[in-house]
Amino acid sequence: MARNVVNIEEVSKAFDVKELLIAVSLGVSEGDRIGIVGRNGSGKSTLMKIIAGVESPDMGRVTKSNSARIGILSQVDFENPESTVGEVVLGDTAKHEWASEPNIREVFTGLFGSFDDHIFDRKFGQLSGGERRRVGLAKLLINELDLILLDEPTNHLDVEGVAWLASYINSRKGLAVTVVTHDRWFLDAVTDRTWEVVGGKVEEYDGGYSAFVLAKAERARQTSVMDQRRNMLIK
Repeated sequence: MARNVVNIEEVSKAFDVKELLIAVSLGVSEGDRIGIVGRNGSGKSTLMKIIAGVESPDMGRVTKSNSARIGILSQVDFENPESTVGEVVLGDTAKHEWASEPNIREVFTGLFGSFDDHIFDRKFGQLSGGERRRVGLAKLLINELDLILLDEPTNHLDVEGVAWLASYINSRKGLAVTVVTHDRWFLDAVTDRTWEVVGGKVEEYDGGYSAFVLAKAERARQTSVMDQRRNMLIK
C-alpha cells in the first residue's frame, strides 16, 4: 500500500465574501499523479498552496507524514535576488560535489538546453520571469522530495521542454505530483487522476484530462436522467 504523504480534512477557505473551498477532504499518497482542473478563480491554486503548507485554511486541518518533503513551484519567487542560480538550486553544496551528478546534469540540460557555469553563476535577480520559473522547476526536480505541486509548469517552456518534463516526471515512479495547467496534453501525459474544483467542492475522477471530460459528461447525463425520472414521479 502506498505511503500517505498529506491529508486535508474538512478544509474551508474564503477570500472576501467568496468561498473557494467548503469542507474539502482529500489525500495524496506516494506516487499519485493528480491533475487539478476548474474555472479560473475556482480555487485550484489555493488548494495546492494549502496542501503545500504555504497557505492556511480558515477551517479544517492539514496533516502530513512526519518525514514528508513537499515542494511547490511558486516558492521560488521569494528567493534572494543576489543569490546565484547555483545557490538557489543547490544551496551551499560545493560544486565538486554536484558537478558530476547525472540527475543534476539531466535536469539542467532538459530545462535550459545546456549544463555550464554560465547558468549557475547568474544572479537570480537578473533572470527573466520565464528563467525564474525554470530555476524553480530545477530546484523541485533535483531535490529529493516526496510531493511536488506544479502551478502552470509548462509556461515558458518550448515544445521540447514540455515533452522532456513529462518524460522526466514519468521516470520518477515514487514521486507524488499535483498539477494545475491549461496544457491538456501535459495533463494526459503525466496524470492518472483528476480533481475538479467546482462550487467550493472537489469532485474526483479516475484518469487524465481526456478521461475526465468523458466521465464528467457521463455523470451529467446520468444526473439528467435521474432528474427526469424524479420529475415524472412528482407529476
